[in-house]
Amino acid sequence: MAANSRNPRFPSVAASSLWAASLLAGLGVTALLLQPGCSGATGPTAKAEPAKATVVTFLEAIKRGDDAAARGLLTKLARLKTEELGISVAPPVADTATYSVRDAEVVGEAEDLVHVGTTWTDVDGDGFKTTENVVWVVRLDPEGWRVVGMAMRVFEDMAPLLLNFEDPEDMLAKQEMVAQEIKKRSQQAEKDAAARTARGASPAKVQ
Repeated sequence: MAANSRNPRFPSVAASSLWAASLLAGLGVTALLLQPGCSGATGPTAKAEPAKATVVTFLEAIKRGDDAAARGLLTKLARLKTEELGISVAPPVADTATYSVRDAEVVGEAEDLVHVGTTWTDVDGDGFKTTENVVWVVRLDPEGWRVVGMAMRVFEDMAPLLLNFEDPEDMLAKQEMVAQEIKKRSQQAEKDAAARTARGASPAKVQ
C-alpha cells in the first residue's frame, strides 16, 4: 500500500513521509473499514463524487493549515471528540507534499459510506522521497458528506493502521503503538548495522 524510500543508515526501517508523520501525530482509521461488504462498490461511481469532493476540500484545508475548515468537514461526533482532547486535524504539512485523488467506491447496503483513495508524495530534508496511499472514509450525515476516518500502511510488513476520528482515545493509543514500533525497529537496525561494522573490522584470518 505504501512505497517508501529507505534510509540507507537503517535499511530495515521504512521511511515515513513528513506529512504522514505529522498526520499520525495530529489525527486520529475507522472500524467501518472492517465491516462485511466493504470490499466492493455497491453503487455507481457517480454517487461517490460528492464524497470525493469533500475529501478534496478536507485535504486542501490540511495543506494550508486551516484547522477550523478541516474540522468542519469531520462528522459531528468526530468534531466534538477531537475538540475535547484538543487534537488538531490540520497538522503542519511540508510545502513539498502533494496529493492526488484516486478511485472512490460506495460501500454498505445503505450506500451512505464511501472509501476515497488518495496518494501523498513528499520529500524530506535529506531528499528521500516517500509515497503514501491513504484511504479516507466518508459518511453521509445530516450535514452532508463528512470525513469519519482514514487508513494507511505505516509498516510494510504489518496490516494498515485504522484510525477512527470518532474514537480519539483509540487513535492516541495507536499513535503510541506506532511510536514504540518505530523506536524498536530503529534500535534493531542500529544493532544490525553495528554488528555488520564489527564483522567488517575483524582482522583477516592468517592463511
